Amino acid sequence: MATWHCPVCGLDFAFHSELDWHVREAHCVKRTAGLAGQLERQAVLSWGVVRRLQSAHGGPSVSLLLWTTPAAVMTPEDAADLHQLADVALGRLGRELSGEPLRHMELRLEEAVRAAEHSPTDHGLAVFVSPVETAVVPLPFSPRERAVVNGSFATRDLLDALQTFPMYRALVLRGPGFRLLEGRAERLNQVLDWQVPNPSLRRARGSAWTPRQRRHAALAEADRAIGARVAVLGRLPLVVVGRKRLLGEFRKRSPHAASVVGEVSAWGSMLSRASVAQLATPLIRAWREEHTQCYLDALAEADRNGAVVWDLEKVWDAVVAGQVERVWVERDYWSPGRLAHNGKRLLSLEAKEARPVVPDIVDLIIERAALAGAHVEIVERLSESDGPRIAAQLGHPLGQGQNSSPDGFLEQTPKGSLSSSSRDREVAGSQRAY
Repeated sequence: MATWHCPVCGLDFAFHSELDWHVREAHCVKRTAGLAGQLERQAVLSWGVVRRLQSAHGGPSVSLLLWTTPAAVMTPEDAADLHQLADVALGRLGRELSGEPLRHMELRLEEAVRAAEHSPTDHGLAVFVSPVETAVVPLPFSPRERAVVNGSFATRDLLDALQTFPMYRALVLRGPGFRLLEGRAERLNQVLDWQVPNPSLRRARGSAWTPRQRRHAALAEADRAIGARVAVLGRLPLVVVGRKRLLGEFRKRSPHAASVVGEVSAWGSMLSRASVAQLATPLIRAWREEHTQCYLDALAEADRNGAVVWDLEKVWDAVVAGQVERVWVERDYWSPGRLAHNGKRLLSLEAKEARPVVPDIVDLIIERAALAGAHVEIVERLSESDGPRIAAQLGHPLGQGQNSSPDGFLEQTPKGSLSSSSRDREVAGSQRAY
C-alpha cells in the first residue's frame, strides 16, 4: 500500500488528503501555485530555512516584517498592513528595476502576499521574495515592522526567534503509556500517543503483565520513540512530565536522560497539549537563559584576552576580513545605512533620514558573519551602561558545517575564548550535554 511522507516531521499517511491536513494543521504550511510551475510555500521556522535564505542571491531581495494577531487566517487589519509594506517595497523596486525583471518581482511579491493572507498567523510574520526564493515565515514574537529591499534577505528576526524559542520535546509519562510532543514555545504538536496493550486481552492469552512490567514496557517504548525522532530531527532539549516515581525511573533507565533539561511532577493523563506546553515553556526559557549567560561570560573572557572589537565599523571591518569567530548584538539595535566602495565600507545614516526600505547595516553584519561561519548571538543587553551594542570575537570562523544540527544545538555551549582544537572538542561534546 502506498504511503505519503511528511517532509517536516517524518510521519507517514495512507492518503494524500490526510497528509495535506496534517501539514496544514500541525506545521502551519500552505502550498500555492507558484510562478512558472515553482512551489511557493509558507515555511516552517527552522535553521535550514535561515541558512537557505542567508545564502540566496540572484537579484534584489525583499524582506517584509510585521506584527500579526494569532489567528487561523490573517485578519483584515494585518492584511492591510502587509499590503502597505508591500507597496513600499514595490516603490523601491520600481527605482531599481524595469521591464520584465520588475514584472517578475511584482508577480512573485503578489503571490507571496496572497499566500500569507490565506494562511494562519502567529505573533509576527516575515515575507521574503527574490527572483529565485520565496518564503512566508510565521514568527512567535512581534518584530520591528519594516520593508527592506537589499541584495540579501533580512533574516535577523528569524535567527532571534530560533534562539529565543528553541525547538524542544516533551515526554508525558502516565504509567502504562506515554505521549511524545514536539514544538516551540507554547505550540506543541503530538508525535505519538502510546498505550500498553489492554491487560485483559493479555490475560486471555495467558501472559498478563504486572504493573511494574507495564511501566517498564512503556518506558522502553518511549525510549524507542525518542530514538526514532532523534534520527529524523536530531537531539533536542527534553522536558519530562509525570509522577515522581515515573520521572525517577526514566532518569535512571533511559539513554535519553542526558537530554532532559527539566522535569514536571504531575499526573500526565490529566494534561492537555496546551497544559503540557504551559508547564514546559518556563523550563525551556530558563535553559535558554543559562546558555545566553554562558555566551556573555565568553564575551567577557575574550575581551579580557584582547580578542574582542566593539562598534559597527570595527566589527564590519573584521567581518569583511574574515576574522570573526563570534558576534554578539543587542536585540533592538539597528542602524540605517548603505554600503560603499564595492560593499567593503559602511556609510551610516541618521535615523531621521532613513526610509522604511533603507537597509539596516546591523542586519548586513549579521548576514555576512553568519555566511562566513561565525556564530551570531542575539542578547538583550551587552552591558549595564550605555556602551557599544555590538561586539565580535576575533579568530577563525567555525565554518558552516557547525550549523548542521537541525535546531542549532551544536552552538549552544560556549565556555569563553577557546583555541581551535579545544573549541572543536567542546562543540563535539555539546551534542552529548548541550
